[in-house]
Amino acid sequence: MDNTNILLQRHSVRDIMNKEIDVDILKQIIFEAQRAPSYENSQPWKAYIATGKTLESIREVHKQKAENREKSWTEITPPLGWQEHPKNNVENYMNETESLIGEYGIKELLSQNAILFNAPAVIYITIPKDSSHYSAYDAGAFGYGILLSAYHNGLGTVPAYEIIRYPGEIRDHFDIPEDESIFMGIAIGYPTEGKTLSTLIMSRDNLDNILQIKE
Repeated sequence: MDNTNILLQRHSVRDIMNKEIDVDILKQIIFEAQRAPSYENSQPWKAYIATGKTLESIREVHKQKAENREKSWTEITPPLGWQEHPKNNVENYMNETESLIGEYGIKELLSQNAILFNAPAVIYITIPKDSSHYSAYDAGAFGYGILLSAYHNGLGTVPAYEIIRYPGEIRDHFDIPEDESIFMGIAIGYPTEGKTLSTLIMSRDNLDNILQIKE
């Protein structure tokens, strides 16, 4: 694997093989992600990993809720609206996805969502309740560290709102203190070869739209 372009090569994998991941690899990924910068080294994040029977129990409950279209709400308020710039990017993403995978692919994607992308492990990240935006930034850096370390170790990942939209099913299986909020979920595993949902690399905004340099 050419690691010199790891930032350009990494992408979200939405179809994952149900192949067990060695627990030492999972521990190494979290260890490496801990190198993420944080405000005054506060390291506000915590990580909880579901595998094996625990994850299968969560997956079954999640699948039933998703198929029944049960109303959900995350512990961290999701975006309730977008400003023009991110709104345009979201619309472009939706159009690009549909053009790349078509109507059948969209249905397959929704099916993968319902089973948590078939992943053999899911990482849940928490931060203290009522955290500042700085702590949210720190947790994002920690999460991105997980994605990059996983890719370095030959694994695929996808961080997704879907994974944490039913917080109760997560808390039922972990001893998560009440003063922690479930912030993000990351499905992790070996990409299913030959599947479009394993290889999609979405475009990014034009650099001129996001960057100013003044001399």
